[in-house]
Amino acid sequence: QGTPESPGLWTRERLAVPREALERLAARLPLGIVTGRPRGDAERFLRHAGIEPLFRAMVCMEDGPGKPDPAPVVLALRRLGVERAWLLGDAPDDVRAARAAGAVPLGAVTPGEDAGEAGAALLAAGAARVLAGVADLLAML
Repeated sequence: QGTPESPGLWTRERLAVPREALERLAARLPLGIVTGRPRGDAERFLRHAGIEPLFRAMVCMEDGPGKPDPAPVVLALRRLGVERAWLLGDAPDDVRAARAAGAVPLGAVTPGEDAGEAGAALLAAGAARVLAGVADLLAML
């Protein structure tokens, strides 16, 4: 988190998805975030990355049980005012939560991960499809 003398590790975090891709998605669809992070940490990152206005809903650890429970995904859907959605996640618990909530679970392999191994884990958890990145998602639209 940092101290007055040391800025903290959060200052080194970077977007896994290019801002331009998020802007294109947000122009077409309402975007939400479901995260296991504390709200303050998530909001700080979104502000720091300059993407806070792109998201219409955010569900954080304080809002209820964590994934793989479907409750945080259901809450995000309600806050977005939608009944159908895709959830793009990089962990098997993301996929399980999306499927249990009735959202289409899309897996995403994060940079630096072994694509074969990570993709297989996401598919085994129930991903409808595994994407190499957001460019794949934009192409699907």
